[in-house]
Amino acid sequence: MATYRTLPSGKTQAQLRFSGRKPMSASFPTKEEAVRWVDAMTAKVGKVNRDRIVYDKPSTDHTQTLKEMGRKFCLIGLKDKKTKDETIGQLARVIRELEYLNIPLELEQITQQDINQYRMYRLEHVANATCRKDMQLISRIYKFGNREYLLGLVNPVDGVAIPPVGKPRTRIVERHELDALMAALPPVMATIVELAYETAMRRSEITNLTPKDLSLDDRYLTVLDGKTGDRPVPLPSRAIEILRTAASQCPNENAKLFPVMPHSVSTAFRRARRTIGLSEDVCLHQLRHTRITMVARKGFNTAQIMMVSGHKDVHSVQRYTHLNVQDVVDLLD
Repeated sequence: MATYRTLPSGKTQAQLRFSGRKPMSASFPTKEEAVRWVDAMTAKVGKVNRDRIVYDKPSTDHTQTLKEMGRKFCLIGLKDKKTKDETIGQLARVIRELEYLNIPLELEQITQQDINQYRMYRLEHVANATCRKDMQLISRIYKFGNREYLLGLVNPVDGVAIPPVGKPRTRIVERHELDALMAALPPVMATIVELAYETAMRRSEITNLTPKDLSLDDRYLTVLDGKTGDRPVPLPSRAIEILRTAASQCPNENAKLFPVMPHSVSTAFRRARRTIGLSEDVCLHQLRHTRITMVARKGFNTAQIMMVSGHKDVHSVQRYTHLNVQDVVDLLD
């Protein structure tokens, strides 16, 4: 027979007992995964009468909360996605804000009026893009519930005006601005920021680097399991100097070159930007835009630019390349 219990960690432990066999047990993030394991183990044993397996009594209450379905969406729908942890944090914030507005969390009770109230509240406090992402998350949770659990719910986000996509940032960070930012940052953060400026690498790609990822004599490094998978990154001379120094200070080849969290880099960058009085148009990710544009100004072809940026399609490169007419005129000479 099979029994289930919820552990203090929130995981579900499944226990299987067969006549004449040693008991089996395993823990899983969700009840659904535990049930699947029981089914697999039962099929493997083969000789067990499945009628003897006792499952939890199915609930006749089909009410689901946004919090619970959102958790399932993150753990199952985003199981192998790099955005899972980020989305879990986003969901927790959305839930807190809905509770603050006294909006019910039961999926069947949330109305279009509730979503519109939430939208207006968010637009008073955050940019259009952030409000848009939060509304899209709620919508995705409803779609997940209807698709995976056949709930047949009406999606309350449908019909509510989602804020439009904002204009893309085209701001290029000048070298003197970078120097001022670095002077206002702690040393390790300043090093990461300069490396982002020199290589067009994403913050998580930099903070995940270890000495074994570096091939400095050949002037490249390898990003492992990045946003677009594994990829080589060609290195300019200044980036090689930075990485040699960082690698020499690492205790072993598996240690992180920069043992900080990606979001901490962004937080430090924002503080430095405010300290020196730069416009909010200058964000950490603009360093990536800046380097890609600088490479394009040198006359690199699209394939060469994509090698630097790590993009897989031309349209993405175009969004990151901010050339003006003077850049092209100079190349004509």
